[in-house]
Amino acid sequence: MPLYKRGFFMKKMLIIFLLPLVLLVGAGAGAFFFGLIPGLGTGNTEQNEKEQAAKEAAERAIVPKAYKKASVLSLEYWIDDFVINLQTERPKPVFLLLTFVLILSGEEAKSKVQLLEPRIRSAANIFLSSLTPEDLDGYDGITMLRQELWVLVNKVVKDTTSVENVQILKMTVK
Repeated sequence: MPLYKRGFFMKKMLIIFLLPLVLLVGAGAGAFFFGLIPGLGTGNTEQNEKEQAAKEAAERAIVPKAYKKASVLSLEYWIDDFVINLQTERPKPVFLLLTFVLILSGEEAKSKVQLLEPRIRSAANIFLSSLTPEDLDGYDGITMLRQELWVLVNKVVKDTTSVENVQILKMTVK
C-alpha cells in the first residue's frame, strides 16, 4: 500500500471510529455531571428526596379542586350527617347540617378510614362547633370549610396517599 493512501486510510478510520467514540464519552460524562443518570452523578439523592417530600407536603396542604377528576381506583366514603349547633349571639340556636364525602385511593385506604372514622367525626365536631353562621356564608365559606376538613382528615389519617379529595354534598345553616 502506497504511503499516501495509508495516511488517507488512517484519517478515514479516525473520523469513522474515533470521533463518535469521543463524542459518546463526552455525552456520558456530561450526563453524569449534570445528574441525568438516575443513581449516579453529583446530585445528592437524600437531599433530592427531602426536597421532593417537602414539595409533596406543600401540595397536600391545599385541598384539590372540587372538580378534580378522581383516579380509576378511587372510592367514595360517605361520612354521615353532622348536626352542629353553631356559635351565635342570637336568642335562638343556629344549626349546621353537613354531609361530606371522602374520595379515597382504594380498598386499603377505605379500611384505614373506617377504623379512624370516630376520630375524624370527633375532630370535625370540635372544629365545626367553633364556627359562626357568618363563617359559612357564600363561596368563601364553603371553600374554607373544604380546606379545613381536608387538613383535619389528613391530620387524623396521617397518610399522604389515602385521601384524594373532600367533597361537600349537603350544607344547610338554619
